[in-house]
Amino acid sequence: MIQSLYKQKSRFASLTSLGLILLILTATVPGQQPSAKRPLTHNDYDSWRVIQGQQLSRDGKFLAYALVPEDGDGEIVVRSLASGKEWRAPRGSVPTAPSQTDAAGQPGNFPPVFAGRPFFTADSRYVVFQIQPAKAEAEKARRDKKKPEEMPKNALGVMDVGTGEVARIDKVKSFQVPEEGAGYVAYLREPKQEEKKAEDKKDEKKPESGGAAAAAEKSPSEKGVSEKKKKEKKKEYGSDLVLRNLSDKSERVFADVIDYTISKDGRTLVFAVAAKKEESNGIFAIAPGAAEAPLALLAGRGKYIKPTWDEKQTELVFLSDRDDAAAQQPKLKLYSWDRKAGAAEELVSTTTSGFRPGMVISDKAAISFSLDGGRVFFGVAPAPEPEKDDADDAAAEEKVSVDLWHWKDDFIQPMQKVRAEQEKNRSYRAVCNIKEKKFVQLADPSLPDVNPPNQGEWALGLDDRSYRTMVGYDADYTDVYLVDCADGSRKPVLKRQQFGATVSPSGKYVLFYDRKDWSTVSVAGGKAVNLTKNLGVKFWQENHDSPSEPPPYGAGGWTADDKYVLLYDRFDIWQVAPDGSAAKNLTAGIGRKEQMQLRHVRPDPQEKFIDPAKPLLLRAESEWTRDSGFYRVRIDGGAPEKLLMASKSFSNPAKAKDADVYLLTASTFNEFPDLLISGPDFRDLKKVSDANPQKAQLNWGTSELIRYKNLDGVPLSAMLVKPENFDPKKKYPMLVYIYEQLTQGLHRFVDPRPGTSINPTYYASNGYLVLMPDIVYTVGHPGQSALKCVLPAIQAVVDAGFVDEKAIGIQGHSWGGYQIAYMITQTTRFRAAAAGAPVANMTSAYSGIRWGTGLSRQFQYEHTQSRIGGSLWERPMLYIENSPVFRADQVQTPLLMIHNDADDAVPWYQGIEYFLALRRLGKEVYMFSYNGEPHGLRKRINQKDYTMRLQQFFGYYLKGAPEPEWMEKGIPYLQKDKEKEKYKAAAADIKERPQN
Repeated sequence: MIQSLYKQKSRFASLTSLGLILLILTATVPGQQPSAKRPLTHNDYDSWRVIQGQQLSRDGKFLAYALVPEDGDGEIVVRSLASGKEWRAPRGSVPTAPSQTDAAGQPGNFPPVFAGRPFFTADSRYVVFQIQPAKAEAEKARRDKKKPEEMPKNALGVMDVGTGEVARIDKVKSFQVPEEGAGYVAYLREPKQEEKKAEDKKDEKKPESGGAAAAAEKSPSEKGVSEKKKKEKKKEYGSDLVLRNLSDKSERVFADVIDYTISKDGRTLVFAVAAKKEESNGIFAIAPGAAEAPLALLAGRGKYIKPTWDEKQTELVFLSDRDDAAAQQPKLKLYSWDRKAGAAEELVSTTTSGFRPGMVISDKAAISFSLDGGRVFFGVAPAPEPEKDDADDAAAEEKVSVDLWHWKDDFIQPMQKVRAEQEKNRSYRAVCNIKEKKFVQLADPSLPDVNPPNQGEWALGLDDRSYRTMVGYDADYTDVYLVDCADGSRKPVLKRQQFGATVSPSGKYVLFYDRKDWSTVSVAGGKAVNLTKNLGVKFWQENHDSPSEPPPYGAGGWTADDKYVLLYDRFDIWQVAPDGSAAKNLTAGIGRKEQMQLRHVRPDPQEKFIDPAKPLLLRAESEWTRDSGFYRVRIDGGAPEKLLMASKSFSNPAKAKDADVYLLTASTFNEFPDLLISGPDFRDLKKVSDANPQKAQLNWGTSELIRYKNLDGVPLSAMLVKPENFDPKKKYPMLVYIYEQLTQGLHRFVDPRPGTSINPTYYASNGYLVLMPDIVYTVGHPGQSALKCVLPAIQAVVDAGFVDEKAIGIQGHSWGGYQIAYMITQTTRFRAAAAGAPVANMTSAYSGIRWGTGLSRQFQYEHTQSRIGGSLWERPMLYIENSPVFRADQVQTPLLMIHNDADDAVPWYQGIEYFLALRRLGKEVYMFSYNGEPHGLRKRINQKDYTMRLQQFFGYYLKGAPEPEWMEKGIPYLQKDKEKEKYKAAAADIKERPQN
């Protein structure tokens, strides 16, 4: 419509208003064609919505989900699947996405952070959900600089699915809905804000001078009050716990509750009290609906924490320091309570036989049961030192603050710093046999990590201490042990294991992958068996092109009786006996024949093991076309049955608990993954959501595969995104986006959103082609490998005749940014390039630090992504050859970079090195550095800012749009705040020059 308007402009020369022209052209006329779709703008991002937390009711009759905009207030949607009737309720605003670039560097769908899914009650009559503060309310509180306790609080929503009526309960901290029982919901209120006493307000007044002088001016009595308040601040007190009857809306309130749990059957509510009147403390149980007082399982001064049910919900354990509450460092005890009994019984304390001196039960460790409920696993730790409070210590400012990097340290100092809190809270796994009340220490500093078994006698112990100095330049290795839960004895199983190990469900076998095959070790006899070496196919990733051991394709799970384990090759699934006595291609070779990957999926997320009596659902995906679908097969059965295959990307289905109703999504580049329901055969897919109806008015894009060969003759694919209104007779500007393998995203719908990289949906909508080629690598030559793959992919599209060869740009972030920085030293193919967080100098980056993890960067050059294959002193010339900074004088392409000053993956100075080299050489280069931002932009305002600048940069070079002021004049440091305000005000009006 707009293009035809420009062509017919002369016929309406007498008209002075474009609005009048549009009015005439869009007047209702019989047979008139619908209005043309418009392109996406940056203003469309905020209102774009994603679906989160989708749930089916147990009976499969209702669906609930959260519908959340990228920036703004969302809602809960509940739908009757029979009638199609929907009820909606507001659920407030949630934080926005951290970054647009995913772990693989791809432009991904990063929805807002989900605050909690809606829950159906077991009788499917109600939906219970969290309501967060509205965006406007939260922003006003931030502007008003409210204290944390004064900020708007979450609320609870309870919807009656019969009427759509919603009960809103304000200031709710948390809630629980019983999984199996119905009729009640338990929720914990936010603590009440108490009126401040006069002396509290007086204390809030800050002294005119601080430090030692201020401390000395306090009287002894004032100091005593101050010390008392410090101790009180360390204590956490409870708030009101409410048990609500959903039918009659009656409520029963229990005061000063700090923790609670409701059993799956909904018949027992257990809660812990932490009151200011400490003699009221305890842990109590009550049957919902009962009128009597709660039963005290254990009561008295002290704290009561971590109530935990066993799998069958017949027994509960918890921790308490009641018997030691008066001590400066009270010691916890482990207690158990049988639901059929009265009071709780002590299970373990520091005086229990076998408990090691100097150790205490840890409040930081998780508590869990074995599946049969016979054992409870918990943590012990060295007794903590008394906490020091040096706030009033005049000498605190004189402390020396220094780190020593010692060559014998197991982890380097940055890793120690990152892991400091984890190490401070470290605990060691212990177990108690409940029936015998026998305590056994399983882990300790000599074997720090022990994973408890679901069942069986043996836990798996992992010891990496011998290999810690290698972390950062080699793989992660561990020694594997079996630990007897009966007495804590240990048996060595594997040395220097890279890919970990697991214990079978019944505890009879240890399964592990080593180099290229899967093997087991018999727990009883210690016999090792290679399960896959004679099966005639590879179980290691054949396309692995890094100088390191190839990882496995993976495992699909065990049958509950340990009879079989499912192992994956590139395409098929193998049913293998863990003793090596039998192996069968479960999928009958169909995967390899069709070049289609088959993988086991679990529609029931609570399914821990494979039931051989039930059919297995498999997800299928063609390696060649990226079509996907589902098959069905049985253990010890025949060939798999094909259920569905289509040119879409299907998600893994979820099944209703008590009905054969499945919930899933299907997407293409042009089809949003709305929710679908189906029966078990997937023949009757029915769409049951419409998250973004506005898409119908937007010009979008389509995706297809392009086949080509790289310069070494390797057949490859590339994903080409075209505008929805693509005309093969026209010439289009083209943007190339690179990382490594990208064509697996062929059918992935990419939400329009701002971020650190280009959004292919936005650019296709605005008249660009977007090409995403696959790249394969030769060890030692990553830069040339990228060049050999990317240029032929571009030529394959150019040969089709619809590319403007003078308007080809390229963009990538992180690894993609490096490859771009290298390629523009080798080719002038690109009119403009944008490289995010690139490594420019491998010689200086080699011994840099990934500050997010504290790891040395050496490993990635020698063994992983950078693919040099040796150390700097072994292969110095390869490091120089692959470093763009050494060929900066060859660059002729205008370059835009982003490298943030808090980058926690690629050192900031890498971007600076490249910028300074290009600047000195008089090359056109720009570098945005967002203050305080890490590797990918996190703040939405920064995402929007860079997204628009990236679009302006490519619009100027590839579409002839006006040059933005920041490109022409720069942004002086003292003017940057003023420039941001000016830019922000004008951003909504940014438009590109219409394309002819």
